[in-house]
Amino acid sequence: MWFFKGILFLILLFVLAYFFITNSGQAVDLHFFGKLYPAISVYWVVVVSYLLGFLTSFLVAAFREFRLHRQHRGLRKEIEAKDREIAELRTLPLRNSTGDKPETDDDA
Repeated sequence: MWFFKGILFLILLFVLAYFFITNSGQAVDLHFFGKLYPAISVYWVVVVSYLLGFLTSFLVAAFREFRLHRQHRGLRKEIEAKDREIAELRTLPLRNSTGDKPETDDDA
């Protein structure tokens, strides 16, 4: 599987390099939030767009990871509490069906 990921990464790298080389002389006028940025290289538009997308997805993933970690910690505490309760229940003395007193070997 790692081999296919590596091949896919190399193909993507070559496609991006080809794109940047063929469009190196291209410039665009960018209108961003009502302000005009004239003659910006396509290379910079693509790189900044990529970085903004990466940052956005990183923040979303970090928030999700934090939430899952907090949920995992809460579930682990709940399991520990239930394990303690089970251990306490195992140490309680057994009672007979009438609930009078604990059964002992002498009663048998």
